[in-house]
Amino acid sequence: MKKTLVLILTFVLSYNASIVSQTISNSVFDKTDKYVKEIMDTNGIIGLNYAILVDGVVVHKKQLGYANYEHKVPMTNDKLFAVASISKLFSSTALHKLLLEKNRSIDETIGSFLPERNDLPSSWLKLPLKQLLSHTSGIPDQIDYQVYLAPRDDNEVINAMKDKPFDFEPGKKSKYNATGFFLLRLVIEKLSGEDFETHMKKRYFEKFKLNSAEYGGFKKVVKNRVKSYRNVNGKLEMFPLSYSPTMYAAAGININLDDLTKWFQNLYNEKILPKETLDKIWTPVLLNNGKPGYFGLGWEAAEVGENINAVGHGGAGISSIRHFYGKGLKQNISVIFLSNGAKNWKVYPNSIGANIANIVMTELQ
Repeated sequence: MKKTLVLILTFVLSYNASIVSQTISNSVFDKTDKYVKEIMDTNGIIGLNYAILVDGVVVHKKQLGYANYEHKVPMTNDKLFAVASISKLFSSTALHKLLLEKNRSIDETIGSFLPERNDLPSSWLKLPLKQLLSHTSGIPDQIDYQVYLAPRDDNEVINAMKDKPFDFEPGKKSKYNATGFFLLRLVIEKLSGEDFETHMKKRYFEKFKLNSAEYGGFKKVVKNRVKSYRNVNGKLEMFPLSYSPTMYAAAGININLDDLTKWFQNLYNEKILPKETLDKIWTPVLLNNGKPGYFGLGWEAAEVGENINAVGHGGAGISSIRHFYGKGLKQNISVIFLSNGAKNWKVYPNSIGANIANIVMTELQ
């Protein structure tokens, strides 16, 4: 019976993909491939995998370049990428799931979730989850003080940052912030009763069969992971994407294109969160002056056209996931663009994803 159900599901998914792809001529994918190859040459991108989804169904994917530049190892579809801050989409989604299960709110403060934490500054404990998720809290950002994403433990972050002044009045503006996701990790652990990595593995990696997904920085041996690169003073060198468990809510996932796509499809198809929750998460949070900030509740979010919205996140400036939706589109379009770096970024991944989506949008008008 189980085998029969799997066969039926496979047929249904294949049928749906066929129906969606029939609305798009193959020539549009020739155009997206041509654009990606041109942008690869322009930027000197080492290697990449990208996928296009229409209404949550994969209609095209491609791999180009090298997984390892110095040894000229070809890029393949099964290669893992260090997706850096794209990890925030996983952790923020997990937090929203726990809030629903525990009947808690984003408007509650850190202190209401962590009343026993007398090691955290009182000014931090007064912050609502909403401001941390939307990067509008003004809490001092550890990156600004060279406390990067691989601290030894929680105490290192707290001791280094507890006496630092806020960057701005909470709610005044949007400013990308890693310290906020350090605190959100503590809340996830408190609500789940598990350490963060265990919770994510059990509730997401294992449940949704994301078999490639694994936390770890560049020092960890991760099977089948690409080598990442960056340009420093005109020279190509290894990109040391260094992460430790303390900051895994902010960054640290290694994953291949198919599994990242599978996770997004489960989210899109409401297998993780209901639509009404996603709508809230994907709506830009308003600042104190009433204008929208740059983030929703854990996702970058913006209106990019008449009745067209874009949500997603970048990763270390070398990868991106972008989802375009709204009444201004006949069909929703998602682009996942994963790379292992470039010799000289002239067009960045967020823009590359938007340009790929625009080619598809033109076909669907």
